[in-house]
Amino acid sequence: MLPLKLRILLFTAIFLSTIGAPFADDSKIPKQEFGLEEGLLPEDISTFPELKTWAIYQSYELEPDGPYLGLQDSICRMVPESGLRFLLEKRSDTKSTVYLYLDLTMYKPLRGSKFKPRKLQIFVNGKPKRAILTERTKGFQNPVEIPLEPSEYPDGKIYVDLVPSQNSVGRFWGIWDAFVVENRLDEKD
Repeated sequence: MLPLKLRILLFTAIFLSTIGAPFADDSKIPKQEFGLEEGLLPEDISTFPELKTWAIYQSYELEPDGPYLGLQDSICRMVPESGLRFLLEKRSDTKSTVYLYLDLTMYKPLRGSKFKPRKLQIFVNGKPKRAILTERTKGFQNPVEIPLEPSEYPDGKIYVDLVPSQNSVGRFWGIWDAFVVENRLDEKD
């Protein structure tokens, strides 16, 4: 494990290097990048190498941060046992369905691992929208897609709550990126 000062320096360097990265017309895309946030505990943020090492010790294989819309930075915001809430904003003048995408940490159990089923409830503006279940033989597809009607975010604010099941001890769940787009992602995106 890296010392805290070195870890903060590393996160700062990664965060600053992504500020100037050009994105293909994504300035209108409300997104949440989970970089270094002030006041977080060291266990609130993890990098792909850190999570991969943890996964190896659990006999799991970790899927990497997806490259969706150029948001791949391999920095993950971990979901505490009590849950995680964050805000995305979208212009409320949209008259059609928009799509919320969540790129979540996903582990595949390796042979001989103890992999208990875990569930993650997803709420948008206080309403249950989806439950994600991961088991030894069944997973989910990233990024998780949640369609939203304009009436579901009338003031343009989209509060997302991620709530792990009560049997999810520790920080099993994490989120790489979250974003809202007006058109569904293609399979090749």
